[in-house]
Amino acid sequence: MPSSLTRFMDRRGFLRTSAVAGGGLLLGTSKSAIAQGTSANRTIKCALVGCGSQGERLLAASKDVPGIQWIAVCDIWPYKRSPIARKLPLQNKEQVDGKVNEYETIEEMLDKEKDLEAVFIATPDFLHAPFSRMALEKGKSVYCEKMMSNTIDGARDMVKAGRDNAGIFQIGHQRHSNPRYINLRDNVIKKGSMLGRVTHCYGQWNRGVSASQPLGAPKGQEIPTAMLQKYGYGNMDEFLNWRFFAKYGAGPIADLGAHQIDMFNWMYETTPVSLYASGGVDYYDGTADSDGKIKAKFELPDNVMCLYEYKLPTGTMRAYYQVLTTTGSQGYYEKHMGVNGSAIISESNSYNQVYAEPGQDWSAYAGGENPVILKALDSVKNKFWESDRSWEKPKPPSFGAVSFADVRESKALDQWELGATLKRYPHSPHVQNFIEAVQMKKPEHLTCNVVAAFKSCVTVLKAYESIKSGNKIIFTPEDFTV
Repeated sequence: MPSSLTRFMDRRGFLRTSAVAGGGLLLGTSKSAIAQGTSANRTIKCALVGCGSQGERLLAASKDVPGIQWIAVCDIWPYKRSPIARKLPLQNKEQVDGKVNEYETIEEMLDKEKDLEAVFIATPDFLHAPFSRMALEKGKSVYCEKMMSNTIDGARDMVKAGRDNAGIFQIGHQRHSNPRYINLRDNVIKKGSMLGRVTHCYGQWNRGVSASQPLGAPKGQEIPTAMLQKYGYGNMDEFLNWRFFAKYGAGPIADLGAHQIDMFNWMYETTPVSLYASGGVDYYDGTADSDGKIKAKFELPDNVMCLYEYKLPTGTMRAYYQVLTTTGSQGYYEKHMGVNGSAIISESNSYNQVYAEPGQDWSAYAGGENPVILKALDSVKNKFWESDRSWEKPKPPSFGAVSFADVRESKALDQWELGATLKRYPHSPHVQNFIEAVQMKKPEHLTCNVVAAFKSCVTVLKAYESIKSGNKIIFTPEDFTV
């Protein structure tokens, strides 16, 4: 295992939200934290390990989080590291006091930064386990990006490292702290049981070819091969596109799917009993495309479909998930379908709807200062479909003077909006949750500790066993314990 940091690169753009935050539904504000401990407002000296796109996203998300002071950044690629070190004092001048130090290796940073209290790790997945352990054993708290690791063994070691050391240990499944997702889970699915018995869930992250192309380094900014090999990389192509190589990452099912598959577990507070998965290197196989251009050749499946089975107190629930890298059609979202209603949600506020089945009266949930749901405006469109269509059920076809509807067709659903929205970066509440836990030294304050994240890691990575064997995976309780 390499001993130092590598760059974390990410093709995904920033997720932008624009709706007004629902009053009273934001998780863990600074006021509530201060009420729980006398040291809750103290400044936490932080370092970023990994200065690629995900690291930049965490920095952007931290701008409105009270109590963060960035004092160091670490990355083996100066092309990404140095600009961030120069900009941080200017961008976060209300949080940063003085120079931000640069380091090539995490070992040097941990040895020299004596006042450092919290480390944010945004490196390729294969470095999450060793770097988290290093920081925790040095007495630091750790916020580590998901996936926990590219292997279940690596994730298991992270659980052990969290147990063996006193630092606060958060994993970056940021939906756990998103007030929109909390509202759906706590108020719609659990407290109100508005959806009734949930029988099916569906999730997808579809990404087009244009967004999945391999990355390249700017001319003249390549890292020398000898230095790359020193840190465990074969070449610059592997360094930049590590997600598609088993040595470094776990492919799109981990990169994109981990966020959403995690929601199946989290929403229903359980783990699956079985899994069947299908996928492969269906596009990026190094052959010529229809336009004659040679496609990149990747090692890990570029398209995966999974079918999970859960046993809930109300009965069996099946959850389907797909991640595609050949089309961006319909983007990314998760849907929860019950006998009394359905909900569709995404980190993008474009998906924030709930639908009541005929006969369900949800008006009681729409009142008060902090309503769980809001009546949908006439101008709202059904975002599920590519076409611009209203939420109204289409009129049946006319046959002469008489119109007929198929007797098997369900009645139109009553449409609502989820009451909680978010106008911060999706990562901001999760970063704030971590900082509050560090300030108060209360691991129980975390919304995604390492034990919960391990269960999601197993749920995701077991898909590869099913793909390779062609068999259905039957989970046991031991699979999810360390």
